[in-house]
Amino acid sequence: MQELIEKIVAEAGISAEQAGKALQTVAEFVKSKVPPTFSGMIDSILSGQQFEMKEESLQDKAADFAGAAKDKLEDLAGDAKDKLSDAAEKAEELAKDALGKLKGMFGGDK
Repeated sequence: MQELIEKIVAEAGISAEQAGKALQTVAEFVKSKVPPTFSGMIDSILSGQQFEMKEESLQDKAADFAGAAKDKLEDLAGDAKDKLSDAAEKAEELAKDALGKLKGMFGGDK
């Protein structure tokens, strides 16, 4: 951050203490406007460090998310299959009952 403080001092013509307070205020403001996961990145940038986003960690997170989504979809598909099976059994029972009643109404075997 010292490099940026020196640049502010030179450009704005204020003391190093004032520049430091100004920079801290700006950093807190920016961090308040982004998700907390970006705080470290903002600190790195303001302190003059190169920030590199780790591709592996993003790929790992994406793979974890995809795996969790797949598991959830498989669970939902299993639940849907069970419910459809139950509904089909009930429909078959209702059809048999209806057929029996119709046969009874027209003198056929029950």
